[in-house]
Amino acid sequence: MMIEIGSEAIRRAGFIPRTKIRPWNRAMREVIDRPNAVIIYFARTPEREALFRWIAVTNTTDFKFFTKDGTAPYHTVQQAAAAGLIGVRSGSSIISWLTQQGITQQQLEQSQLAEMAKMLKAGRIASFLGASITFKTIYLQQTGALPVEGDVVYSSQSWLASGPRFPAEHAAKIAAALSRMKQDGIVEQLMRKYGR
Repeated sequence: MMIEIGSEAIRRAGFIPRTKIRPWNRAMREVIDRPNAVIIYFARTPEREALFRWIAVTNTTDFKFFTKDGTAPYHTVQQAAAAGLIGVRSGSSIISWLTQQGITQQQLEQSQLAEMAKMLKAGRIASFLGASITFKTIYLQQTGALPVEGDVVYSSQSWLASGPRFPAEHAAKIAAALSRMKQDGIVEQLMRKYGR
């Protein structure tokens, strides 16, 4: 969904998008080093603030605690921490927020989403903190059931971002194109296309 939205904004700004899917660390290095690259779906965290040019907000993602199917939901960080290990997606920006909430690295388990779903189902983690749009489907695919969702505990904006060498005028064109897409309903239309 975000690749399609970002690519359309780049196209409407007058550029030709060439999408590449990269692991986060590699994507960040490439974008910082290149004057012609952007990250389409990127969390703005204090550690990243000075390293990137923040072009525009693409969407807001709500984070919830998920528990194994058939169990009670967790609605707070305190509930999740008291229950045991908290699973998070490897490299997720949510780790920074959890640290601010007093969660230590020893209280966290990091892995990819499919592995997190299996670990939650097996009871190797007590909860998983993530977004419904990505985790529910993967948990269903991996386990044949839906996880239990708690309340939203954190909301994060996702951004289009570039490195410091990306021309400011190009960033402004992309930001304006994305703004027009939000106003004319294209962004909402694309989100509905992907079931959001």
